[in-house]
Amino acid sequence: MQSIKTFVIFILFIIIAFGIGYGLGYMKLKGAQKEWAAAKGELQSKISTLEKELFRARARESLREMSATVSQIVAHLAEKNFGLAVKAVDGLKESFSAIQPVLDEEWKSKLTFFLPALEEIKKEAENLNPAVKKKTEDFKTLFEQSLKPARKELEKK
Repeated sequence: MQSIKTFVIFILFIIIAFGIGYGLGYMKLKGAQKEWAAAKGELQSKISTLEKELFRARARESLREMSATVSQIVAHLAEKNFGLAVKAVDGLKESFSAIQPVLDEEWKSKLTFFLPALEEIKKEAENLNPAVKKKTEDFKTLFEQSLKPARKELEKK
């Protein structure tokens, strides 16, 4: 009887020890899950911020590439290739429309002239107006000037 009583007490201690160990492990697990969730949330916000910055950088790069496209339009107009100039203007409008949602308000306000000027250039090129070359050159100058202050801001960052 004494040995059965000792055996039962021993089993009870093992069950209590197991329960305490399980409880401590469970609390550590919950604490680790909370830390992981907090770290995950922080990293998600950093990833989101970096993705937005990447989209903005790509948009700015596209704007710089658009300057070369405007130069091509001027070259087409100088060679009196009005059809190619119209196609290039359409491509430029499409490219700008694609990046426009990514641009912040400052860029949007700087480039409010962009689409209306392109539309005017396109109409005059379709009408085979030779004066469109001068307007396109003026547009190119204005566009490049609107990009310059932004380049200085990028260098500061």
